[in-house]
Amino acid sequence: MKTLDLSNGAEKNRCEERVKCRSYEMVLRMMGLVFTLVAAIVAGTNKDTESVAVSLIDGLPPLHLTLTAKWNYMSSTVYFVVVNAVACAYAATSMAFQALTGGSRGKKWTGSVLVVALDLTIVALLFSANGASAAVGLIALNGNPHTQWHKVCYAFKRYCIQGGAALAMSMLGSFFFLCLVLLLTLNLHRTTLNY
Repeated sequence: MKTLDLSNGAEKNRCEERVKCRSYEMVLRMMGLVFTLVAAIVAGTNKDTESVAVSLIDGLPPLHLTLTAKWNYMSSTVYFVVVNAVACAYAATSMAFQALTGGSRGKKWTGSVLVVALDLTIVALLFSANGASAAVGLIALNGNPHTQWHKVCYAFKRYCIQGGAALAMSMLGSFFFLCLVLLLTLNLHRTTLNY
């Protein structure tokens, strides 16, 4: 009789741990959704028009040109917006699925492994988009004298500030998705140890 009570107590503790993990999972997914949504919106609406003085020949007065910088002019920014939108949609879908199923993935590990694999894919996509956008942002900020690429942020300050803010939001979203992968992997490890 005492062994049955101990096993029921252990089963109750495992169930409570799963519920606690599921609530943390929902919070992390919500934070990932919010930050990737904000990053996609901020980067996707990034546009700046400025008048730039261009000197063609020394001694002549400069020409004043009106130039526009838009988010869709750079392929890295397009990739950044698309990946953040995909991560946001995935977070919303996985939260809806978790709410509909009550958070249970069954007794088999395949459901949990699939969720961890999909979350890890989102983390990889977010980090690659963040890296691409940060690299182009540094070239825009500092230029590259070896390739004769000039600084752009001196003329398009608002564009660069808004791009930096979008990158910061996406990095926070990436962090929450990474925490989610670590939490689910730890939970999966605990589950496999109990079998």
